Amino acid sequence: MAACEQDHSCDEDDSDSDDGCNQPLATGPEAEEKSHFLEVCYSFVWYANDCMYDLGKLQESIQELDPVEKEMWKVDPMQWYNEIKQRIAVNSHFLNMFPCADICSADLGPHADQVVCRIPSGHRVASRNSSKVRSTLRQFVRDWAKEGQAERQASYSPLITALLQHLPPPQQGSQQRPPAVLCPGCGLARLPFDLVRVGYAAQGNEFSYHMLLGSNLILNRSERPECFSIFPFALSLPNRKGRWDHLRAVKIPDICPMDALRQGAQFSMAAGEFVEVYKNQTNAWDAVASCFFLDTAKNIFLYIRIIANIIRPGGIFVNIGPLLFHYADSPNDISIELSWEEVKPALLEYFDIVEESQKIALYTANPEGLSCTRYRCIFFVARRNNVAVHGRSNPVY
Repeated sequence: MAACEQDHSCDEDDSDSDDGCNQPLATGPEAEEKSHFLEVCYSFVWYANDCMYDLGKLQESIQELDPVEKEMWKVDPMQWYNEIKQRIAVNSHFLNMFPCADICSADLGPHADQVVCRIPSGHRVASRNSSKVRSTLRQFVRDWAKEGQAERQASYSPLITALLQHLPPPQQGSQQRPPAVLCPGCGLARLPFDLVRVGYAAQGNEFSYHMLLGSNLILNRSERPECFSIFPFALSLPNRKGRWDHLRAVKIPDICPMDALRQGAQFSMAAGEFVEVYKNQTNAWDAVASCFFLDTAKNIFLYIRIIANIIRPGGIFVNIGPLLFHYADSPNDISIELSWEEVKPALLEYFDIVEESQKIALYTANPEGLSCTRYRCIFFVARRNNVAVHGRSNPVY
């Protein structure tokens, strides 16, 4: 289904300190890459243990209720506990399918398939990676469930509509080459998948091994629509309207990728840090479609320069997203946090903006929850001019 080019040369967010993160015994880039990849695999395998710890704390809290309060609650605590535990077990079974040695760019040895699934004795999974496992489950709702349709409509549809207007693909059956569109930071790959469905040649780029392992599963191992059931909100107890809302199943994928793409569809995935993967691909792309991506940069000027370099003159850059800045609260990382008023002139150096507006979008929100974060996103469509890319950035990535 989706070819995956391996160029995952840098660890994601590797500067975070965490007592649970084991350091590799060997040294060098390949040893570090192997260590990081295995840590991500182990975080999927460890999911049930991580959840049971939290569930145990919730159980202790409930035990503090006196008999009158328990009667007011009108829920059998043991039933409540067991219902959540059962959902955790289902999620764990699903997540245990994620580890896949083929996704790692480093050599994992002759027993790689076993190595990725077996946590070594005494190993402690980093808490940041356990947290990313839970966010990966919620990302499946956004990208591959019927419940995420509204989010996709708000975030992906404006990008697709803009490309169809400003860089339309050839009609089906035409011998003309489809425009090549790059989707950096594509998460679980729904945006490039949807672009291929409407006639583009699309490549998704992703840095996170959590996302890469998740997209590999959904793209290549989904036998039919809604073949997997998950419970992404099993431990999301705040902001519920209904008593059992957190226990509802979400079925994925809403559409089977292997059935949806016509023969000859040009769809690929490239694993790795955006700048490292694409810095030498001058004029290689007809368009870039970015969603909630620009503010993942430590230095947004570098991202703009790379995007300008890889888009051919006359090509299109479409973007939607906030300026939240991923590394803003990371004390050990550089983070250049600019306003749109400051970013726009850098963009205009290499692009002519033909559309600009603000759009409201959510990101991995609980569709049935009582609370969500609404992002006021910058949306623009820009056409690449003929100005040669100039200047350079310090290597902060």
